[in-house]
Amino acid sequence: MKKLFITLLSFLIISAANASEEVFNHKVSTDVIEIAPFRDVVCKFEQEKTIPASNATIKSGGDFRFVLKKGVIFETLYPVKYTTSYTSKENKYVNDIIVGISKKNFSQIEKTFDIHYMKQNEKWVLGLIPKADSPAALQLKNIIIFGQKDIDRIYINTINNGSTKLKFSDCQ
Repeated sequence: MKKLFITLLSFLIISAANASEEVFNHKVSTDVIEIAPFRDVVCKFEQEKTIPASNATIKSGGDFRFVLKKGVIFETLYPVKYTTSYTSKENKYVNDIIVGISKKNFSQIEKTFDIHYMKQNEKWVLGLIPKADSPAALQLKNIIIFGQKDIDRIYINTINNGSTKLKFSDCQ
């Protein structure tokens, strides 16, 4: 029974990893993307950041706020309290991606990324790969955004600095 459980768990983990990468087989024109406009939202978030060349993973979490007219704010509550606002000029890049997706205004995103998209029932996955000539290509491998009514998860894969996985829950 234990061996069956481990086999099943391994299969599910591998399937989830393959499903996220599957989006990159679906490059699309932005006019086919079906994502409902986002609303102002407050959620809990959990983050896992992997450190390259080690087996270390840093876990953190706290509160996430998205206010359409202001931007994205992460209030990390553990392991240390820290607030990151993606509304200022120097951090506007992340905010512009989220707001662009929310408003279905992909013109700025398309200048920097090739856009990939899949939808099944109400769930969607958006994959962004930096264009070779964009400054983002020097740091990012890709970004994968999962959603339904709101964004559920974001995976950010860098070239040299590991990866970050964000999971959102209890959104109101």
